[in-house]
Parts: sequence; C-alpha cells; structure tokens
Amino acid sequence: MRSRTAIATLAGTVLVLAGGCADDAGSSGPAVRSTQQEPGKHDMPPPVVVIADGPAAPVTLTIGDASAPTDPVATDAAGVLLPPQDVSRLGWWADSSFPGSEAGSIVVTGHIDDVAQGDGFATRFADLAEGDEVVLSLNDGSARQYRVDRLLSVGKDGDLPLDELNRLDGPETLVLVTCGGEFVGPPLGYANNDFVFATPVA
Repeated sequence: MRSRTAIATLAGTVLVLAGGCADDAGSSGPAVRSTQQEPGKHDMPPPVVVIADGPAAPVTLTIGDASAPTDPVATDAAGVLLPPQDVSRLGWWADSSFPGSEAGSIVVTGHIDDVAQGDGFATRFADLAEGDEVVLSLNDGSARQYRVDRLLSVGKDGDLPLDELNRLDGPETLVLVTCGGEFVGPPLGYANNDFVFATPVA
C-alpha cells in the first residue's frame, strides 16, 4: 500500500491544491497584497520537488501541437501541492497514480499566468472540450493518450472533488488542475479551481 500525504483543504474552504492560483500563499499562509495588483502578479512559492524516475513517470504533457515538460512534485505537510514556478512547466503529483496503472487519478497541475512570464501552459486547460485528446509522454519513451470526458469549475468556497483527486483505485483518470474564473485578488487570486477529467483511449 502506498504511503503518501493527501491533498487537503485549509479551513474547509480553500483548496490547498494551489495549481495556477495567483495568490501570495507561502509556507506561512496567505500574505497581504495590494488589491491594485495585476492579475497573475504574485510571489509563487516553490514546489516540493521529488525524485520520481520510474519508467511510468510522465515527463511531458501535450495538448494539440504544444507540449510542456512535466516535473514530479509532492504535497507538503499541510497538503499543499504547488506547480513549478516556471509557468511553461507542469507538475505531476508523484503520489497520485502512474499513467498506465489502470487505476486511480493522475493529477497534473500548472500555473495559468505570471506578470513577469506571461501566460502559463495551463491556460490551455480552459480551451479543452469533451472529446479532445491529451497525451502524456513517459520516462520510458512510451506515451499514453487520454480523451476529455468531463470539465468542472468550482468556486473556492464550493464543494471540491477531493475524493477524486486523492483516489488510487477505480478507473484510471487523468485530472488537469489549474485556477480559473475571475481574478478576485487576495487571498484567493482567481475565483475558481478548474478541473479537466480525461480517460485512457483504448
């Protein structure tokens, strides 16, 4: 049985999966920021980087003709999962399922923007529709193809699909996570968490 720290919630309201969220949340919690700050302008705390070099570890995610390097990341002690600070890269939660395992959720997250870097790769998540295909290239040189079958946007004070994100059993599902909706300022950044669910193409 795998031992891991699950993605958690903070005070029951804010998803501590901080994928692409423009806020100043660091290890000590939300920081105060001017409400005049531009969308995407935030101090991005570094991810918890881990070594995950097994053959099934994803190394690249491709949407259409665009690809992003995908780094293994982990939750911290509080259950916070942060993407790479470079918004052109994505983070694969190394404690989620492996592509091709035929069970559980494979969680990939990314920032949607940054004032200095511009749009992040995860902005493409919002352009996906049911039936679109996404490809994960793996460390062993193989690739796994997934077809989008569900989209979900949840306000950060709403019911978040934590059971699905933390799932290690049931059907294999790729879950892409970032922030979306309106930029509302601190401490939430963007109003929503956006989720794209995709299942393996046979």
